[in-house]
Amino acid sequence: MEVRTIVVIDRPIEKVWAYLDDHSHELDWRAPSLKSLDQVGAGPAGVGTQYKGVIALGPAGFPYVNELTRYDPPNRVSWKAVSSTGWVVGSSGSYVLERDGDRTRLTHEIELEPNKFAGRLVMPLVGAMGSRMVMPMLVKLKAEVEKGG
Repeated sequence: MEVRTIVVIDRPIEKVWAYLDDHSHELDWRAPSLKSLDQVGAGPAGVGTQYKGVIALGPAGFPYVNELTRYDPPNRVSWKAVSSTGWVVGSSGSYVLERDGDRTRLTHEIELEPNKFAGRLVMPLVGAMGSRMVMPMLVKLKAEVEKGG
């Protein structure tokens, strides 16, 4: 199942990209579901860079590793799941940034699939909620970037 969510941020594309590209901000706008996120290895981000994180669902934490599959500053970053212990996994996704005058149109795309039996049970609920699950996160991202994050 693909979920696509769009938000317009009142900042130039370079400012939005700089914020997204600095992963130290992710706990600010992806909370409360994101509990940790760290780059695997050192060096600048690019295709092949991996990130390990923990997503919380209630009191449980589900570790995952994602790998960047496309890295085109300041317009697009895409990733794929390398591993995940969650019920539902974002098997791939991307942030696509487009200029909109002095603003930025950010499209978040994620392909969700069940990872376990319990995931197959909750997929109809996930499907019904669609981008309503993602929008609060993007609203927080918009607010953080617009305040100068």
